[in-house]
Amino acid sequence: MTKNDEISKMLDALSLKQNQIAENLASGNTQMRSLAKRVWRVQEDERKHIARELHDGVGQLLTALINQIELTAKEEASDETLKSLHDSLDLARQALSDTRKISRLMRPRILDDLGLEPALKWLTRVMREEEKADIALETQLSHELDGETQTLVFRVVQESITNAIKHAEAEHIKVQVVSQPSLLMVKVTDDGVGMDTEVALGPDGFGLSAMQDRVAAFGGQLMIQSKLGEGSEIKMLLVGNN
Repeated sequence: MTKNDEISKMLDALSLKQNQIAENLASGNTQMRSLAKRVWRVQEDERKHIARELHDGVGQLLTALINQIELTAKEEASDETLKSLHDSLDLARQALSDTRKISRLMRPRILDDLGLEPALKWLTRVMREEEKADIALETQLSHELDGETQTLVFRVVQESITNAIKHAEAEHIKVQVVSQPSLLMVKVTDDGVGMDTEVALGPDGFGLSAMQDRVAAFGGQLMIQSKLGEGSEIKMLLVGNN
């Protein structure tokens, strides 16, 4: 065997080894993404369970308590006791309202029953009313998404709006969702105070790092553009057969 033959053989072996490493890395990445999606699915199932327990369990108990207080108040003649009953009634109604709100935000039934677009309309309407922010929603859903991807989009929009209002103090927020057979785009822009993207994506960030990991589990990308004082843009892209 000549020296050139020996070098050629070594290069072939090296190339084979590199291909094996690349295949192992690809397989490992696929397994990691699959595991991350399974963990996320368990979390969403748990959210759904807790939301139903709150709505059907605690919510019904509070409704029964309100009915009982109303009934007692009708029969009670003492002004002092009546005042106490009405105060209790106000507290029970507030507790019921808060319970239903938490239940809906944990896992809105409308997402499971009617799908993504009605759920996004509901979310933006509720947050517009409660947070006094101007939130515009534009959707072009020409392609039906599977349940997990719908949940992903809903969570990205929910988290982005929450960040814009709570941390960036935004007054105007625009949400765009475009779904086509080979492309899914979610873009949320705001006019808030902006953020340091390195800090926001770090361990002490506002949940954006977890959102980025969640999007990556679906094979997508989450991009954040922001400057202090100039607002932010959070964009999610999934390319391929969504």
